Amino acid sequence: MILPLVDLVGWTPVPGEDHSNLLLRGTMVSLLASFCYDDEKIKNEANLRFLAFITDANDTAYFPSDIRLSVFKIILKNGGVQEYEKIQAYYYTAVDQAEKKLVLGSLGWTNDRSLKNRTLEWTLSGEGVKTQDFFYPMGSVSGSGNEGTELSWEFFQKNLPRIQTKIGKASSSLMDACIFNCCGGFLSNEKADEIESFFKTNPLPKSGRKISQMIENIRANASLLEYLKQYDELNDPQFWKSLLS
Repeated sequence: MILPLVDLVGWTPVPGEDHSNLLLRGTMVSLLASFCYDDEKIKNEANLRFLAFITDANDTAYFPSDIRLSVFKIILKNGGVQEYEKIQAYYYTAVDQAEKKLVLGSLGWTNDRSLKNRTLEWTLSGEGVKTQDFFYPMGSVSGSGNEGTELSWEFFQKNLPRIQTKIGKASSSLMDACIFNCCGGFLSNEKADEIESFFKTNPLPKSGRKISQMIENIRANASLLEYLKQYDELNDPQFWKSLLS
């Protein structure tokens, strides 16, 4: 469903094109990063954009900002340490805060488990990630898939005292963001119970409302998932292909 859009929309903005095309392109590349990242044509195109970025990070004509996050994800999911470190290095050289956030929001999408853990540890390392931003890489790991969701949750449990130290006397909204990014990605009542039990043992009164809302949301999503499982056609590729006809 997604790949046919590539020829229709393309990767590069066209002068004078409708604003809806710009929005569609950003959505398309985001979906490619999630579902088609291992397609050879997609990998090759992402590599071309990434190589141009390495040569000139300011070239927004060939590599516009609205697809950078998604292209970084494609590169990270297909690459290794070298690609990871090149993207991470951009965090320290980028002047614009929005560009820095592209790095923070993408690093966790690597398929390498050790690099996911490295990303999580980086948030608390004191190596330049500002307190107001340190939860973004946690979210990138958690949002990268089932493995990342579990790793983020494990990291939060093991490092809660370090996270509290990092936040210090800053706004409690930062702890809320950490909780949401590290604990909120599950889709089962079992995990909701596990998370609820953890916070009963390790109470965070200022974040109590956020925790309750998050657990309620996990249970709601778990119920929706179980409801959808009863429809066998959703597991049939032909059903999805039929939507294109």
